[in-house]
Amino acid sequence: MVPDLDPGDLSQIEVLRGPQGTLYGASSLGGLIKFVTVTPSTDRVSGNLQAGVSSVRNGDETGYVYRGALNAPLSDTWAVRASGFMRLDPGYITNPVLNIKGLNTARAEGGLLSTLWQPAQNFSVKLSALLQKVSGDGSSDVDIGPGLGDLQQNYIRGVGGYERRVQAYSATLKARLGNVDLISISGYNVNKFSDSWDYTFGLGPYTQMQFGVSGSPIFTHNTTKKFTQEIRFSSSIGQHFDWSVGAFYTHEHSDYVQDLPAEDPATGAIVGSWCDCSSPSTYTEYALFPALTYHVTDRFDIQLGARESRIRQTFLPEVFVGPYTSFFLNLPSPVTVPAAYASGSPFTYLVTPRYRLSSDLMVYLRLASGYRAGGSNQGIPGVPPEYGPDKTQNYELGAKGDFLDHRLSFDASLYYIAWKDIQLSFIDPQNFMAYNGNGGRAKSQGVELSIKVAPLQGLAIAAWVAYNQAELTEDFPAAVVAAGEFGLAGDRLPFSNRYSGYVSVDQKFPLGAAWSGFVGGDLSYVGDRVGFFAPTSQRTLFPAYGKADLRAGVTYNSWTATLFANNVADKRAPIAGGLGYFPPSAFEYIQPRTVGLNVSKGF
Repeated sequence: MVPDLDPGDLSQIEVLRGPQGTLYGASSLGGLIKFVTVTPSTDRVSGNLQAGVSSVRNGDETGYVYRGALNAPLSDTWAVRASGFMRLDPGYITNPVLNIKGLNTARAEGGLLSTLWQPAQNFSVKLSALLQKVSGDGSSDVDIGPGLGDLQQNYIRGVGGYERRVQAYSATLKARLGNVDLISISGYNVNKFSDSWDYTFGLGPYTQMQFGVSGSPIFTHNTTKKFTQEIRFSSSIGQHFDWSVGAFYTHEHSDYVQDLPAEDPATGAIVGSWCDCSSPSTYTEYALFPALTYHVTDRFDIQLGARESRIRQTFLPEVFVGPYTSFFLNLPSPVTVPAAYASGSPFTYLVTPRYRLSSDLMVYLRLASGYRAGGSNQGIPGVPPEYGPDKTQNYELGAKGDFLDHRLSFDASLYYIAWKDIQLSFIDPQNFMAYNGNGGRAKSQGVELSIKVAPLQGLAIAAWVAYNQAELTEDFPAAVVAAGEFGLAGDRLPFSNRYSGYVSVDQKFPLGAAWSGFVGGDLSYVGDRVGFFAPTSQRTLFPAYGKADLRAGVTYNSWTATLFANNVADKRAPIAGGLGYFPPSAFEYIQPRTVGLNVSKGF
């Protein structure tokens, strides 16, 4: 589960495209998003405050956000930084049957505390603790069915709500030992999430037979505790070689609990339970990752990287308690699925030659591989007992450059990614349980181009365009077909679009004295997509859409006020749902038109 981090005290967000398996390891086979928080500074006392309000089309209440951060030097060598936020995102989904408006209202709160001790130029220790909680009253699903209109759903009571809790603690030590740089990063994370769905569309008739009511909610709870340790050494040998070597260790334990009660839709009363299921598991990984950059000339260098890992997963005994086992599996309750194990020894690599045609223009070739661990389906009958790892091989040719005194920059790349044993999620049509499988081979190939230009004083234009062909290159394996899934060579991968693009324009202008103004807007385009793989060739089609956002504001000294309007045309563009979704009659759409005002002050 990807944590929903608030951007209130982030220094930057880095998007690393393509496999990152040599530095970041397993599960980064297609790229990653890196959140970088603001580091405490011993320079001076500083900080910022922000407050904002927002309103969404069909919303039931006004949204708000409050953020604040304070940096305080305690001495010439020691500083602390604290930040916090509270946010309410107004809901806009209505349940006309239960007469509930704004049921997808979400609330978020959290804080970050960090301290930096730097007694010498070549030695520092940074400690940080981040706590965040996000909770929602209901889902943002929109049902397509009789009697339902725009931005409406008809789920039973008590479902759709969720909660996400993140605790992230880290200690980073940096030191220079002679001519060698050392960095040690220790981390401990606790991630908790709870979700709920309405499964009446699938289990309802059977729930009626077993309990005399049709309501079939599903509640899941997961807690993952994770410890990581990484150590890296880096240095140079003469003028031609830069090297680094690192070691990595992680151990995590997850407790996954699922409850399938039977509910009276009229009253919301729980009258029984299909099953209480628990699925604990552990994941352990060790890795070594050396890297070497050889500077052939002052313009041409070659970067080499590798990562050798050892991965072991333990799927502890899974327990099913309740009539579900006898009704669907013909097994008396309780059922205990024996422990299962999975292991792997992946090797990933990186080769990147780069040539600088000038100080402002570079071309490169990137060969890289990625890896994601497999796992167990833990005794689910009628489906493959386990799924294997999937791997990617990435081939990329690109160029980056600046022109006209850095007023024009571009980034272009041509890529081909070979994907082996692609991991996919399926739903078993007999027992309605989700499981994972391998879908054979696939590819993703295309071209990307982005530019930034500042043609006039205060004017900034940024744009990118991409073409991507992501599809299966061979039919689904026999085991997946036997389990009721359909996929042929040439079928598009779920939710991949062929064409996409984006353009933003921002203009700043003086207003006199200490005042200045700005206006801007974004226009994004996402091409058509197809949904999840299904038991037949029929899949849900998601049409192409465009979305426009506008903003304007003023700045006075350290104060800034910004008016914004997102999704100005109030588009209804589906981004998830359909066949393979819970339920298949529901869709998630981009957020309706949202307008708001933010006021901030830095000091």
